[in-house]
Amino acid sequence: MTRKRNRYQQGSLQIRSHGDRKMWVLLYRDGQSKRYKTLGPVSEMTKSKAQREQAQIIAEIESKRQSTKEPLKFGAFVEDVVLPFMRPKWKLSTQTTTENAIRTHLIDALGNNPLQVLTPNLLQHFLLEKAEAGCSESIVAHCRWNLSSIMRLAAAEGHIERDPTRALYIPKCTPVSDDRVLEINQVPTFLCALEFRERVIAHLAIFVGLRPGEILALQRRHIKDAATRIIIEQRIYGGDIDVPKTDSSKRVVAVPPAAAALLREWMTLVPEEEGAWMFASENPDTPLRLENLWRRHFKPKLEPKGLEWATFQVLRRTHASLGHDAGIDPKVAADQRGHGIGVSLDQYTKSAFAKKMGAANQLEKAVLSA
Repeated sequence: MTRKRNRYQQGSLQIRSHGDRKMWVLLYRDGQSKRYKTLGPVSEMTKSKAQREQAQIIAEIESKRQSTKEPLKFGAFVEDVVLPFMRPKWKLSTQTTTENAIRTHLIDALGNNPLQVLTPNLLQHFLLEKAEAGCSESIVAHCRWNLSSIMRLAAAEGHIERDPTRALYIPKCTPVSDDRVLEINQVPTFLCALEFRERVIAHLAIFVGLRPGEILALQRRHIKDAATRIIIEQRIYGGDIDVPKTDSSKRVVAVPPAAAALLREWMTLVPEEEGAWMFASENPDTPLRLENLWRRHFKPKLEPKGLEWATFQVLRRTHASLGHDAGIDPKVAADQRGHGIGVSLDQYTKSAFAKKMGAANQLEKAVLSA
């Protein structure tokens, strides 16, 4: 739906001849009708006075229009203005997840409210309700971020006088359980439970640090130097080919020997064409879909081992955490996985208990023996 927007009019001040006399005339709109008003003769009215008359008439018309038009509601503004404005800068995955989050968390709750009634107190109460309903801090923070983007644009468009989100804060939220990772002694069990193709994919996730969408988007042309080097230039998201999540340019990742050997062996089963999918579906012209891969081939094999909780997100954290425990440079590890070092350390890296115990012992010994 396209909303017709009425912008503030200025009117057009002109000089026209009325018989032998030249007159100041104002052309303007009143609703959908074109109108004009004669202000006075040019010989008796200066241009500045005519402009003052123009401003007064237009102000009265705009005041009348503002008082009679239906208030613009939050939901309509988001759907008709905000989302079309933001979509060009979003990647496909960002667009899908962000639009879903905005509709689920914001429009459903606030959509029928006129923009003018969304005060800081009302919006802060909304965030408090989200926290009290058990939403994670991440969800509440995203709600605050999206609200801020929406209301900033509303202020820039002139629908509200000022942005009401500047003072909003993230309330205390229900703590979430610690993110799990595979312990070092669980990795062999995980790998041995899988069939050959899934074991190759698991090696690329655990030891190379690739996202599942990056793995499934691999084609033969991306595998270089006897499978010791992989070019990451695309990924699959929701069945569509997209650019990598955090970097639209190519990324080169290193493949360690055992994973490279498995990958070379698997390549003997892949068609020779450069564009052939490394992990094709039953139709060789299309890649595997992640949900089918997990539901049909990973989960049934892992359940008897009690490792069905080790999803691809867990494997990504496992790559970060085991690399951290092995003393790998954090910047190198972050570049391999394709994200910033802050994200690598704060969100993906989980220290093993043995490492924590060692650090605690080391600190105690250093202090007490001083």
